[in-house]
Amino acid sequence: MSVKSNQALAQSAPEDGYSRSIIPFGSYPLTQKQQWIRKIFFNTPLGYSRLRRPFIEHFKKDRPDPVDATLFGLKVRFYPRDNQTDAKSAVCGSCYNHRETRWISRHLPRGGTFVDIGANMGFFSLYGAQREARVIAIEPNRTLFDRLKKNMALNGLKADLFQVAVGDHDGMGMLVQTNRDFGSGRMGEDGPGDRVRVRPLLDILYQYDATAIHVLKIDIEGYEDRALLPFFRAAPMTLLPDHIIMEDTESARWAQDILPVLRRAGYARRGRSRGNILLSRF
Repeated sequence: MSVKSNQALAQSAPEDGYSRSIIPFGSYPLTQKQQWIRKIFFNTPLGYSRLRRPFIEHFKKDRPDPVDATLFGLKVRFYPRDNQTDAKSAVCGSCYNHRETRWISRHLPRGGTFVDIGANMGFFSLYGAQREARVIAIEPNRTLFDRLKKNMALNGLKADLFQVAVGDHDGMGMLVQTNRDFGSGRMGEDGPGDRVRVRPLLDILYQYDATAIHVLKIDIEGYEDRALLPFFRAAPMTLLPDHIIMEDTESARWAQDILPVLRRAGYARRGRSRGNILLSRF
């Protein structure tokens, strides 16, 4: 099928994410303006700078459709209009979350296990899978989960993908979207949202026969304590992650401060980024 035929199919497709997910890669090419913005910021020194912010907004607004482009040398269908992770990584590439990806590259061996809680569209899971690690990616938002699956499939990458929220019980919970950004969904908030399955982390890991975790990344908008505290109370020492990337900018929403628990478990802060703390047991 030609590029023009793909574009015609894309233009006639329904608006639901699933229908778009089956449209061939390349059907949503970058506009000239988006190409120009990527040339300036994608994997360049300017991609680290504050100057990127207004250009990310220009990139988002230039067209309402998704964008087919690359990230870490992999094919990705980005949705910059409704997800900040898509927008920032489409424009800045590996400059986005660069401290975290360097941390992963340092501590995740080939054949190691990477657990991605709050996987979003697959930014970190793609990076981990590309390094030939075993990836367990967990994302409760149905739209983001579909995009995560699509991005993995586009590159023939294998991962254990789980559409569920990680929490302190086995049951159901409410996932509420905020700020018109799919990646900002919060558990347990009042407001319009979707009921999603909730499961403890340890149960998920046992289901997938995980025996060790080399790097665990968690970013679930202030629900980190409910996900991790039950795990650290019950998990065997062999399952405790060697290294953790944890968002702590929403710690005011924690019911209990998890950092003292992590310190007692042997973790020490080794670094941080704008939004995440980096911890190791060694």
